[in-house]
Amino acid sequence: MYNAGEPQCVSDYVVSSYTPTITTLLSDVPVSNPFKMMVVIEPDTLHHSRLPYTVDELQRIESHVPEKDLIKFQSANVEEVVLHLSTTSIAHFACHGQQHPENPLESSLMLHDGPLKVSQIMQQPTPNARLAFLGACQTAMGDKTLPDEAIHLASTLLFAGFQGVVTTMWSISDEDGPKVADAFYEYLYRKKPSTSAGTFQPDTGEAAQALYIAVDKLRSEGVSFKRWVPFIHMGR
Repeated sequence: MYNAGEPQCVSDYVVSSYTPTITTLLSDVPVSNPFKMMVVIEPDTLHHSRLPYTVDELQRIESHVPEKDLIKFQSANVEEVVLHLSTTSIAHFACHGQQHPENPLESSLMLHDGPLKVSQIMQQPTPNARLAFLGACQTAMGDKTLPDEAIHLASTLLFAGFQGVVTTMWSISDEDGPKVADAFYEYLYRKKPSTSAGTFQPDTGEAAQALYIAVDKLRSEGVSFKRWVPFIHMGR
């Protein structure tokens, strides 16, 4: 949209979110007791480029999320991550991702000892699963031969039981991950009590709004279009 003054665009007025199925929007949000957030970062993965800013990303998350609620893995193995999925409310991954358009269940997040496949996640009971944050490349990039079908890592995590997913449509800059995560969790935890007394659970239904604010902050730094556009929210 253009007028005689400053140029405007839809994102100035609309908080965007996407869903592959109506069922995702109709499912109940689980009540987590206790609330746990698992953070998995992989700064060094065999046969992949280094992601040094993932360490900073974890530190930004720690500044917002109470220590008692965090389960943290650096250079994790697949087995220990899978073990904690059943008690996790928010799963945050800062690592490389790998898509398999021909067999979406083989799509994976690349951990220290190998791929964590969607098929492995779907085999686990995830009664507390509310939100997955995929700070990995191309986790919402579909198959160009099936443009009308949502076949990618993010949508399969919705099918696996997560209520919402923050994901990316193409490769992101490593340095942008901590910035987006910082602003995202700052918003979700803005109502956190100043003392550690009692319990606090963020409203993951505000994830789309939180991502909107985080991306807008990144965009305000004057970065190129291709750096802020790929971040999207799916689900509820």
